[in-house]
Amino acid sequence: MKTTARRLLVLAVAVFLTGLLQTAFAQRQGMGMRSPEEQVKALKDSLSLTDAQVKKVTKILGDAQKETQSKMGELQGDRDAMRAFFQTVRAKSDSLIKAELTGDQAKKYEKIQKERQQRMQNRQPRNN
Repeated sequence: MKTTARRLLVLAVAVFLTGLLQTAFAQRQGMGMRSPEEQVKALKDSLSLTDAQVKKVTKILGDAQKETQSKMGELQGDRDAMRAFFQTVRAKSDSLIKAELTGDQAKKYEKIQKERQQRMQNRQPRNN
């Protein structure tokens, strides 16, 4: 009977730790980049994008994400180089996106980008 109780205790601890690790992993994933489709969905709603614009912006953001992911392995550990690279990719994709927008949409897009930058500057630093 003691071994059965001990096995149940070990099983309960294993289940608890598995749940804890899954929660931590999900939270970590939430801090990552959103998919191009998720980003475009938000832009479509706020900028009233046409279907043709959605297609082009999705490709632009997808290409930027692929470029970023391919470079991350090389730059791992060098935060300054990563930051500079991310800024370059972001600036490039922003200019390509703006080229696809109408005048009013471009103004709204710039406003959204400025608000995003302010949120990023005002966030609490992470302790990694």
